[in-house]
Amino acid sequence: MTATLVTCITTVSAISLSEDYSLSDVVENLKEVGSWINSWLPKNRFVRTLFYGATTVVGLRLIPFLLRRTSFFKNVEIQSRYFHRSTTIPDLLKIKGGLLKELKEGSHDLPLNEQGKLVLLELNAGGGTNISYYPDGCIYIAIDYWRGAKEHLEQNFNNEEPRITLDRFLKTIPERLMTVPDNTVSAVVCIHSLCSSPNPNLALLEFLRVLKPNGKMYFIEHVITERRYSAFWFSQMNFILQMSYWNCHIGDLRTQIETAGFSKVNLSYLELNFNGVRMPGPMRSLAPHVYGYAVK
Repeated sequence: MTATLVTCITTVSAISLSEDYSLSDVVENLKEVGSWINSWLPKNRFVRTLFYGATTVVGLRLIPFLLRRTSFFKNVEIQSRYFHRSTTIPDLLKIKGGLLKELKEGSHDLPLNEQGKLVLLELNAGGGTNISYYPDGCIYIAIDYWRGAKEHLEQNFNNEEPRITLDRFLKTIPERLMTVPDNTVSAVVCIHSLCSSPNPNLALLEFLRVLKPNGKMYFIEHVITERRYSAFWFSQMNFILQMSYWNCHIGDLRTQIETAGFSKVNLSYLELNFNGVRMPGPMRSLAPHVYGYAVK
């Protein structure tokens, strides 16, 4: 393997350093490397098939990572940030409106603070897209790991008479809420946020810690498709590396939410229909969702 690595480095160096190095020379060098690897492998056909199959899979999985700095994937990165904080996909807007309706209408039975006010903590708050779903007079704690979120959020609060009180903004990820005291939050709004946590189980424990008894977590999260080993599942697997580069980790959040320790979980699953909205390959992997609420 050391010889293979040295050969590859030599090949790459030759491409970058030699002015008259042509594409045909590159192909010939690659053929030589391939021939050397082939001669190095055991003669057993099963072992060869396994090696070439694994190499192909790893190569395909690395394609998005290797191309991450191209204009296509730069555009995907921008769309990913927008998707996680404010989306115009009709199906998702309908679900969000129905889920947070009781907050706006005041028909909830959530616990209040000592002053009789609702305390809401929102993850991946962005510029405050979901504020329109919250009732007048509530206290709002915004969380986001994106460095530009605080500026956008404060600008939106300064541009108009605030209906709600912006208590604070915390630049952090979901499992690091140490500055939020225990049993002080009426509800956690978690929309496309757990994916930004390297440890969703720890993040869910943090939500349980800060929530008041009988407080709720409202969630809409994209997950791994339930159609395991389908073509779409393999497509998701291929883009996992690329999405994690943007701090988006696609996982089995359904199981993690159901086993986190909430007294009640109301959860549904769907795969979004983008309704003609053009979504590049990596973004299509975000179609499967779970949504609902969980009670402490």
